[in-house]
Amino acid sequence: MVIKTIILLAAYIVPFVLLLILKPSFGISMLLWTIMGFSLAGVGMSVMHDANHGAYSSSHKVNYWLGHSLNLLGGSVFNWKLQHNLMHHTYTNIINLDDDIDDKLVLRFSPHTNVKWYHKLQFVYAFFFYGILSLYWTLLKDFVQFHKYTKDGVNKSTPEQNRVIWVKILLSKLIYFFVIIFVPFFFFHIPLWQVIVGFLLMHFIGGQY
Repeated sequence: MVIKTIILLAAYIVPFVLLLILKPSFGISMLLWTIMGFSLAGVGMSVMHDANHGAYSSSHKVNYWLGHSLNLLGGSVFNWKLQHNLMHHTYTNIINLDDDIDDKLVLRFSPHTNVKWYHKLQFVYAFFFYGILSLYWTLLKDFVQFHKYTKDGVNKSTPEQNRVIWVKILLSKLIYFFVIIFVPFFFFHIPLWQVIVGFLLMHFIGGQY
């Protein structure tokens, strides 16, 4: 686990550092963003997931900090624990309770939801929509889920606690986008369009997993 964690985190962080320092050609930079995309998925499935289950280590602190590797990916630990640990593992594959099988836009994940005519083509367009799920998570999903879980009573925090949690989620997003997009453009003078293309490529790859 430790070796895998070092490799995955290094494969996510080092390519980004190389982008900033070396300012390589467009082709090489896209290769580095691609590596980050695969690493994003790896950290999410093999490091963050186990840590937020409390299964990575016998140490609560190790689990806590490695669980927050999700912040490096643009996500929120608070919402993830509610969605995955509570809702998914308590109500696995139960419609309207397990968010993992809720229909998303034009994607259908359960045989117990309504079939639309376009679902016959899902095997064709699913690849694209899977690719934007990670981006949606980074931009909007955490705020949508926070509102939903608070309204539905899944989030048991007090109004005062929720205000603090909401601010933490917002700040983590702002820091994430500041580092991943603003820093390369403003401080290292990498063309903004190139940063955005690489950023979208990274999330498109990560979203497939």
